[in-house]
Amino acid sequence: MDIKIDDLIPFDALHTDLEHIFSVVEKNGKVVLLKDNKPVYIILKYDASQPIASSTIPIETVNYTLQEAMKIVLSETENYTMHASKLADEIYNRRLYLQKNGKKAQYTQIRARCGHYPDMFEALPGNFIKLKR
Repeated sequence: MDIKIDDLIPFDALHTDLEHIFSVVEKNGKVVLLKDNKPVYIILKYDASQPIASSTIPIETVNYTLQEAMKIVLSETENYTMHASKLADEIYNRRLYLQKNGKKAQYTQIRARCGHYPDMFEALPGNFIKLKR
């Protein structure tokens, strides 16, 4: 079974956006619910033409720290610089880092992480983050 990024949804969405979850199941045939950055449930669309078989579905997840995810994304950008909110979006879209609740890191977390790792990052005016080389 192939798992696409679009199939990964935070577990909390069951409480907040159930309609979205089922629209993804309709579109993609399945959804993988994440809790603490790990897959916990798979919701599949029933297909009468497919036999139901029990099997283990291996799902590989990469658990980067936020600063590692920031470094990966920034190292691929021009001038190693990106706006903090765009950086947060890109990290989330690529599923490089998720909070324990499965949600994306906020730009304020990105900005704060610069202060914790001044040897790796520089916070520039206008909420731009630069990877130091």
